[in-house]
Amino acid sequence: MRSRQCARDARRMRRWIGMVVCLATLGVAALVIPRLAPRSPMAIVLLCVLAVLTMKLVEHRVRRWFDRWADRQAARATPPEGRT
Repeated sequence: MRSRQCARDARRMRRWIGMVVCLATLGVAALVIPRLAPRSPMAIVLLCVLAVLTMKLVEHRVRRWFDRWADRQAARATPPEGRT
């Protein structure tokens, strides 16, 4: 019981840290991008890096969602133990 509470607290802490890091990154990007020339190579590189990081985050979330969905489908397809 206690380990579940610790795991839940750890998940909650990671979620908050992730949100803070994302907000900080967006804030830095919002401050830096307008200061750079619109066609500056640094602006293009920065936007590409942000796009790749966003894509990785979304890909990770979608993979976890599909894994959980597959687990639920597998649990639904197999009969409980003791029954055949």
